[in-house]
Amino acid sequence: MYHLYEIRDWIYECERFLFLAEVHFIDTKVSPVCHEFCHVLTGNKLEEMLCLLREQHCTCLNVHSCVPTEEFDNFKYVVDSVASEKWGILSADKIIQAQRTLHKLAGGLRNDIIQMHEERGYPLLYSETELYHPR
Repeated sequence: MYHLYEIRDWIYECERFLFLAEVHFIDTKVSPVCHEFCHVLTGNKLEEMLCLLREQHCTCLNVHSCVPTEEFDNFKYVVDSVASEKWGILSADKIIQAQRTLHKLAGGLRNDIIQMHEERGYPLLYSETELYHPR
């Protein structure tokens, strides 16, 4: 379960990272790479964490299937481009699309946490009506 929460923390930080990238297109003095984050915010780091999660859990997790491969690759490309400050190949629209993909990943991860709690008999943390349901 620890790795689910580690990925959740990564997603929270990445959301802030992408928000700062979006602000950069309004005010170029704002750059996410100037801020300190607890995690390495690259697409490959997320993929590494997801692969480790897949190896550790036999059940099919939502976070692995909630985003199509091409969309996930575009997300990684945007995050890596921001991290290496390649602003010329980015746009605010690409940043916003990456944020949408991140929200899908967060929804899948939330469902995984809820499912694991249910499987272990823990109390339900969220109302069923809040679930993003591609189960």
